[in-house]
Amino acid sequence: MADSLNLTALAASLENYARDNKEHIFQRALVPGVDEGIADSPVVPIADYMTTMQASDEVVLTNLEVGSVAQPGGKNAFTPTLNAVNFKPRKGKVRQAKVDLQFTDKQIIALYKSYLGQVRAKQINPEELPFEEYITARVIAKFKEDIRVQTLFNGVYNPTGTGALDIADGLRTQILAAITSGDIPSANVIDTAIITASNSVGEIDKILAGVPDAEFYAGLICVCSRTFKTNYEQDYKARWGTLPYNTGQLKPTIVGTNIPFIVEPGLSGFNRPIFTPKGNLVYLYDDLAGHDTLAVDYNKRQRDIAWMMDAQVGAGIAIAERIWTNDGI
Repeated sequence: MADSLNLTALAASLENYARDNKEHIFQRALVPGVDEGIADSPVVPIADYMTTMQASDEVVLTNLEVGSVAQPGGKNAFTPTLNAVNFKPRKGKVRQAKVDLQFTDKQIIALYKSYLGQVRAKQINPEELPFEEYITARVIAKFKEDIRVQTLFNGVYNPTGTGALDIADGLRTQILAAITSGDIPSANVIDTAIITASNSVGEIDKILAGVPDAEFYAGLICVCSRTFKTNYEQDYKARWGTLPYNTGQLKPTIVGTNIPFIVEPGLSGFNRPIFTPKGNLVYLYDDLAGHDTLAVDYNKRQRDIAWMMDAQVGAGIAIAERIWTNDGI
C-alpha cells in the first residue's frame, strides 16, 4: 500500500463507499445500540428493552386505554360501562439530525498515517477495513454515542441549537414533563428519601410497593444510572455481606424480583429510577428515501473534504401511566 494519498481520489472513493453502503451505514447510525452492548454487564443494546420504530414524521404510540369492563349479565338490557374505554393519545415525533464535518488535508493525512500504522502492525486488514470504512466507522460510532447518551435521554428540542442535546426531547425530559403534567399519575411518583448507598434497598422497596401486582410481574425493568445501581449493591452488601442473588453481577436484578437493572450512561447524575415494562420506552427513526442522505465532496482550492449526513431521530413513551419512579428529592 502506498504511503501517498490523493485527496481528490479519496473524496470520490468516500462518496462511492457512502453510496454503495448507504443502507448498512444508516442501519448502524439510526438504531444506536441495537447491535451494541457490553457483554456480561447491565449496559445492553437498546433493542433489548426499548421498542424501535420507524416513523416518517409523527406517530401515535398508544391511543386506547381500556378500564374494567366485566359486569353481571342476565339483565335483558344493554348497559354499557361508563368511561371504560378512553382515548389517551401519546405521540412520538422524529426530528432532523445531521453531521457536518470538514477534514483538512493535514487531518486526512494524519488519519491515513494512523491507519497505515495499524495496517503494518497487522491490527487492521486493509482488505476487510478499507480506509474509507475506517473513516466512516469512526464518524458513525461517535454519532451513535451522541444519539444514545445525549439526545435519546437528555435532549431538549431546540431547532436553532448546534449540539446533540438540541435535536429532540429525550426520555428524561419527557418523563419529568409527564410528572409535572400528571400524565404520570402522582401515585406512581413515590415519596422517598434521597437514595444513597446506605438506604437504597429500603427506598427502592417503597417504590416497588407502589407498583400494582399485575404490572409487577409483567416484564418490569429498572432503567437507571450506574451510580443508582451501585448504591443498591453497596447497601445490600452492607446489610448481608454478599451478593448471591445475582451470581456475581452476571445477571444483576433487584433481590427478590426478576426486575433487571439496565444502566444507561445518559442517565448519569439522574437520581430517579425508571421502572416500566419492557418496550414501553420507544426509539424512533426515519430511514425512508429522501430523509436520510450521505454525501462527500472535495474542495480542490481549499484542499478539504466535506462529509455530510442527514437523518431523523426521536424518542417517546408509549404509556405514561406505566412508569413508576420516586420524587427525586
